[in-house]
Amino acid sequence: MSCLTDERLRIVDADESYGAALGYARDALIGRDVLEFTHPDDRDVNRERAAALVADGTPFSITKRYIGADGRHVWVTNHVSLFHAGPMRRMLATVELIDGPPLADEKRVLRGAAQRILAKRRLRTRFFEDEMFGEPAFDLMLDLFAQELAGRDTYTTSAAVASGAPLTTALRQIAMLVERGLIARDPDPTDRRRVRLRMTDPGAVQMRDYLLAAENL
Repeated sequence: MSCLTDERLRIVDADESYGAALGYARDALIGRDVLEFTHPDDRDVNRERAAALVADGTPFSITKRYIGADGRHVWVTNHVSLFHAGPMRRMLATVELIDGPPLADEKRVLRGAAQRILAKRRLRTRFFEDEMFGEPAFDLMLDLFAQELAGRDTYTTSAAVASGAPLTTALRQIAMLVERGLIARDPDPTDRRRVRLRMTDPGAVQMRDYLLAAENL
């Protein structure tokens, strides 16, 4: 598959298979910004790489997600080069479909998904009473998972804050998650008075699978 854009990333031409992969007729794509069909988390890096290509002419490859006409995510690796068409410069992307995020990108994708879901859940408190829709255990797991992907430790007190529940409620939720084998408690090696929380392997696998499934909705 291939797609041709101008320097501003507006689609100049595309083959039929490119349009079919996104769920659009080819003519419906012409003149539109390619970033319009790119996942919000991938737009900045796509924009930066394209600007660098225009500046120095060095081809690049980028793995990203397109958003199809039906809202599904289409993982691709684009191999992009610059060429001259008379007085104009064009960017040609050869598009390779791939099955899900590569390992190099998976942590970034999962962390972004967890943070987005948690932010939307916390947004509810601006409009509804906490008691109506509170799910402190799940909020706690989302935050713990995102913190681990970022390489940060989480302790009982900070986990309780992330849950959005009173401390006594949060402690009960932590105990329940430990009992179910989704998270574990470890003593802090530098301060025995503190307890560090971590995802267990089964808990991390379940959260990973959930977030990847949610990203494909």
